[in-house]
Amino acid sequence: MDFLNIETLSVSIFFLLGFLLVIPALTLHEWAHAWMANKLGDPTARMMGRISINPIRHIDPIGTVLVPIGLLAVTTMAGMPFTFGWAKPVPFNPRYLKNPKRDTALVGIAGPAMNVILAAVSAFILLVMRFAAPNALFTFSAEQANLITGLTPIGVVLAFFCYINLILCFFNLLPIPPFDGSRIVQKFLKGDLRHWYGQLEQYGMFIILGLIFIPRMLFGVNLIGMYFAVTAQPVFEFLTQIPAGLLFVSLAL
Repeated sequence: MDFLNIETLSVSIFFLLGFLLVIPALTLHEWAHAWMANKLGDPTARMMGRISINPIRHIDPIGTVLVPIGLLAVTTMAGMPFTFGWAKPVPFNPRYLKNPKRDTALVGIAGPAMNVILAAVSAFILLVMRFAAPNALFTFSAEQANLITGLTPIGVVLAFFCYINLILCFFNLLPIPPFDGSRIVQKFLKGDLRHWYGQLEQYGMFIILGLIFIPRMLFGVNLIGMYFAVTAQPVFEFLTQIPAGLLFVSLAL
C-alpha cells in the first residue's frame, strides 16, 4: 500500500480524524522535548510555559493549521492528496546543559520516544480488546462469522492513533535539520562538518518537500511512503497484530 497516497479514502474523513488525533500526539511530543530539556538543566522551555499538555501552548497557527489545510487542498487538486505540518519548536539553550552534545541528542530523542510510548499504549489497549472484546474491535462478515472485514469506530481511532504516532516518530527521526534526528546526528559530528550540517537547518523544509514531491512527480516514486513502509508499517503491525491494510480499508468505509 502507498502509505501517503489516500486517493482511495474519503479525504475529508481521513484529514479530520487525522487532525483530531495528531493534536494530542504533537502536544505530548513537544511536552517531552520541554520536560527533558528542563530535566537536563535548561529552564528555557519551562520559563516559556512549554512544559504543558495544553495544545494551545504548542500549536503553530501556520504549521499546525494553515499549511496542512492548504497543502491538502493543493495536492488533492493535483491528484495526489498529502499533507503534513508541525508544532512550535521547543526552545532550548545548550549553554545550560552539562554535556551539550549528549544532552542535545537526549532532548531531540525525547519527542519521538514519547510518540513510541503513545503508540505502545494504544497497541496494548488494542491487544487487550482483541482477546477480551473482539466484537468491539472488529467487524465480521455476516456469511462467515469468523471472517474479519474491518475495524469498528473505536478500533479505527485506537489503531489510527497508534499509526499516527509511529509516523510522527519516524518522520521526526529523519536526519534532516531541524528534525529531531539531526540532533542525534550532530552528537557524532565535529568541527567544520558539524557547522556545515547545522547550516542545513535553514533549508530543511525545502529538502523534505523535495524528497516528498520531486521523486513522485518525476518518477512516480513515493520515497517517503517507501520509508514509512519499512519503518512505521512493520512496527505498527508488530505492536498491534493488525495488518496496516485493514486500518486503511476501515478508514475508507
